[in-house]
Amino acid sequence: MGKQKGDGGRSKNRPSSSSLAASLLPSASSAAAVGFGGYVGSARLDTSISGDDSAPFLDVDSEVAQHLRRLARKDPVTKLKALQALATLFKQKAGKDIALIIPQWAFEYKRLLMDYNREVRRATHETMTNLVVAVGRDLAPHLKSLMGPWWFSQFDPVSEVSLAAKRSLQAAFPAQEKRLDAFILCTVEIFQYLEENLKLTPQSLSDKAVALDELEDMYHQAIASTLLALATLIDVFFSLRSETSGFEDIVAEPRNASKARATAISFAEKLFSDHKYFLDFLKSENPAVRSAAYSTLKSFIKSIPHVINDENMRTIAAAVLGAFQEKDPACHSSMWDAVLLFSKKFPESWAMINVQKNFLSRFWNFLRQQCFGSQQVSYPALVLFLDTVPSKLAGEQFFLDFFRNLWDGRNPLRSTVADRLAFFKAFKECYLFALQNASRCKFFICICALSICLIVHLRIQLFGSLCWN
Repeated sequence: MGKQKGDGGRSKNRPSSSSLAASLLPSASSAAAVGFGGYVGSARLDTSISGDDSAPFLDVDSEVAQHLRRLARKDPVTKLKALQALATLFKQKAGKDIALIIPQWAFEYKRLLMDYNREVRRATHETMTNLVVAVGRDLAPHLKSLMGPWWFSQFDPVSEVSLAAKRSLQAAFPAQEKRLDAFILCTVEIFQYLEENLKLTPQSLSDKAVALDELEDMYHQAIASTLLALATLIDVFFSLRSETSGFEDIVAEPRNASKARATAISFAEKLFSDHKYFLDFLKSENPAVRSAAYSTLKSFIKSIPHVINDENMRTIAAAVLGAFQEKDPACHSSMWDAVLLFSKKFPESWAMINVQKNFLSRFWNFLRQQCFGSQQVSYPALVLFLDTVPSKLAGEQFFLDFFRNLWDGRNPLRSTVADRLAFFKAFKECYLFALQNASRCKFFICICALSICLIVHLRIQLFGSLCWN
């Protein structure tokens, strides 16, 4: 799923959420994909049909069948040509005829979404768009087999590919309300697909000889996209009218929404337990996986907080409150989201960790290192974070150490103007916060002492630094 030869750098514009993948049609029936061109369910069967590309599939137009067979080739050029030919044929042929190949297409579609070549994935969605427009309501019997991978595809790491995936959904289900209705209808199938994805290994992604680095890249992208799909799925069921859900214009809760929410909770609880609170993903060598794992944790903390209990809170607290060892700035936005929400939602968790080891040493280093390059994201979050730190911890020494390490992290010679402005704005906000919340100290004398110490200490440091710089 990475860049092909000759490509520029991989796009970093991974979508954090998208319009929900759902069906326009509320049909609850799901026709079995049996007897169409040697396919049963999600597997291709060996039949007596000739292996020649020109041999027709059973009940399927021979020209369409020929191109469908070519989608299984390893060569991306062959797959691209086959997809382009199918996209053209879907525009030319009758919808009833095209509907016959949906079972075969569904099988190849799932595989193509994991393809290493981004152009193949983009062309797959363009072909999907033409197919759903052509077949119309005949898509309904096959909707449940498609919805899981369709939802997953919305979170492709390449922006052009994810946009193509969104366009295919919008072409099939232009009405927001209908998309949500059918999305609710396919709740089980979507969760099942995501659950299977989280069990993937690099070796299970391909049945052919693929370079190890390509397999690793495909695996990391698949896991990251799956985690983001899961996080947004949870957000959707519990925040139907939020900005991130994609359904903020819907006034009334759809029918069966409560049932779907209960199903979502059941699946989510199982996934949270089976994957050890997603903490292993936080240790991944791939930053996209780590960032997606933070997003997933945030969604659980926000919408299903009861999964965090006395049995696992110590482990989760150590990982979340100790997250300041994360050095990749691409992860810091989702990291801060998880940290801020967790600290606010579970203030008692601070008492369950070794504060010096798990938090303070890492946090001070994070500040001294200019937040490892995420100044524009991290500096504005500091004052919000201070507000969640328990009063027993945020005493005089804590604030003095905080400002000392924050000041030590400035680097006027290597910082941009925007970074310097963000630094001084954050410094001012945190300084005022500390003065206004000096009452967190136990005695009045501590309040006065803290205020005086902050003013004197910081002015001396500021004056000395300006003289040297």
